[in-house]
Amino acid sequence: MINPINEFSNFDVYTIVKELDIILSKGIISNIYEVQDLIILKINTHEGNKNLIIKKDSRINLTEYDYPIPKYPSQYIMSLRKLLKNRRILKIFQHNFDRIILLELSNTDGDSWKFIIELFNKGNYLVLDENNIIKIAKKYVKFKDRDLLPNKEYNFPSSRGTDFLNIDQKEFKSLLTSDKDIELVRYLARNINIAGFYSEEVCYRAGLDKKVLIKDLSNEQIEVIYKAFKGLRNDLLFKNVNAQIIFSKNSSPICVVPFELKLFEDYQKKSFETFNKAVDYFYSKLDSEKVIAPSDKKVDDAINAQKRILENQKNYLEALQIKKKKYYTYGDFIYNNFNKFEKLILIISEAINKGYNLEEINNRLKQAKKQKFEDIKFFDSIDPKSKQIVIKINSEDDPISLDLNRTLGENANIIYSKGKKIKKKIKGTLAAIKKTELKINKLKLEKQSMGEKVDFLVKKPKKKWYEKFRWFLSSDGFLIIGGRDASSNEAIFKKYLEPDDLVFHTTFPGSPLTVIKNPKNVQIPETTINETAQFVASYSRAWKENWGVIDVFFVKSDQISKSPPSGEYLSKGSFIISGKKKFIKNVKTELAIGIEFKQVEGGSSGDLVNLYPKIISGPPSAIKKNTENYILIKPSKSIGLSKSKLANEIKSYFVRNVDTELRKWAKLLVIDDILLYLPTGLSTIKN
Repeated sequence: MINPINEFSNFDVYTIVKELDIILSKGIISNIYEVQDLIILKINTHEGNKNLIIKKDSRINLTEYDYPIPKYPSQYIMSLRKLLKNRRILKIFQHNFDRIILLELSNTDGDSWKFIIELFNKGNYLVLDENNIIKIAKKYVKFKDRDLLPNKEYNFPSSRGTDFLNIDQKEFKSLLTSDKDIELVRYLARNINIAGFYSEEVCYRAGLDKKVLIKDLSNEQIEVIYKAFKGLRNDLLFKNVNAQIIFSKNSSPICVVPFELKLFEDYQKKSFETFNKAVDYFYSKLDSEKVIAPSDKKVDDAINAQKRILENQKNYLEALQIKKKKYYTYGDFIYNNFNKFEKLILIISEAINKGYNLEEINNRLKQAKKQKFEDIKFFDSIDPKSKQIVIKINSEDDPISLDLNRTLGENANIIYSKGKKIKKKIKGTLAAIKKTELKINKLKLEKQSMGEKVDFLVKKPKKKWYEKFRWFLSSDGFLIIGGRDASSNEAIFKKYLEPDDLVFHTTFPGSPLTVIKNPKNVQIPETTINETAQFVASYSRAWKENWGVIDVFFVKSDQISKSPPSGEYLSKGSFIISGKKKFIKNVKTELAIGIEFKQVEGGSSGDLVNLYPKIISGPPSAIKKNTENYILIKPSKSIGLSKSKLANEIKSYFVRNVDTELRKWAKLLVIDDILLYLPTGLSTIKN
């Protein structure tokens, strides 16, 4: 029985880097995030945006799952962003068949930098400059054979054992021709640098007991072992990837492997077309338990924190009440024994007048107390430094101090005033206790109202080509796309503008180049034209300027070009319009922001279908046709919200107002995704 394996072997590294190099080479690192002990590199590639996830002590892979990104990056991530953002990945490769992965990165000066991932010794990430000097590392440490220190040269660790990929038959036989008293499986793992169960695979293919001792091997057995070893190596080097997740008899995942192993031929398996997809599926289940907090964990933590505060407040109240009672009891005691204490003070005053010092008086009074004089019954001592008489009611109570420079009445009032001060503190503490109890009750109600939450990782649906632009579907079913900036305006013009499309723009600069797609060359209805005009108006500069209405025009696709008159220059995202324009006057600036739920297969929980929330935006008449869940927004400088505040309001609205069974999915909405659909400027929610 194989124990669960939750970290990469060098076989896994070899396979995954080949796949990653094909997909990520020439890609640009656009951002870096940290989710607990995971790092996620967002990379723009020729296949679109990809998320590369790295766990420094176990694995690296592209992920299709939606990991919860923390709101604020750590200092380490901020430093990493400064060094890696906007660098191009030149290639990804493995070092010496070890568990070391290198991302070679371009540098503005032409020299390549390196991002190194070490998947051993609890893992590490390091950034090296063109001279292999360590710019930053996740951890700095000294080893026996090398030091990983800031601004020092990086050295690779020594490889363990003989190189698996290059050992020939002669070297292999010489290794096994030995009188060593060690098991075959252990000897292979230690001397040929392969993981434990790959050593077992060699033994299994050779038909030998893995525990056979090296010294007991015959020449014929060594030949068979080498043949099995060579077959395993050929499978790694030349066989098509047949990635598999291996399951135990109770259907628990054991490990993920890049190709079929005879060791697992009787096990339950799940196959994948790429090793990357198998790794993503396998580790997403493990990550779900760590990165997705239980739905009510934060509230529970807050309740427990308030309960601890309440307990401390109640203990403090109890101590105050004891103190208050004590001071009032002491004040009453002085008045009840007023004559005795006056006589005591008189005795001390007379002794002082006769020339005795306080220390002598203290000693004489202590002697007199032993003779049980009634007038000094409660006397305990005199403190000469503070000039105070210390009296005691009984052995259990705290002593009472009376100031010799004050009258007995003044001393009693001082003690009473201490009790009054504590009485005020008690009143304040009771109010604080009530406030804490209200907080606890409020949090308990919040916990009850939270409802269900998706507590596993969910795959994001794959984006359609037009989703990298602003877009909507008109009431008549036409696709409308618009640029987000100068670059996307250029992309629409160069790649997606076709002969029968209509092109829209405002009568002033600062609006998206917007196109009604018309691949079937049909008559475009008036409703679609008007909706597109409202879409252009709302995403134009008019929104930021708080204009309620503006004029929009449209032309045929052949009326737009990038050819300026001779001697003139067109900036990026700008175009020349020729011929007659058709105008739409007084177009309203107003948008509907809606939410749809897309069915996505595969989640780390094992659910067959998940409902992922997606934001859509456009003219109200068009959005109403696609979803019942939407809100209307309009520009407003006086009472408007910033984009970030509005995005949070929109998410809260949808979580509260969608159908009960959809609320847990609505909570997956990402604020950054909502921001992509909001126009620039201040906005207010209309309905």
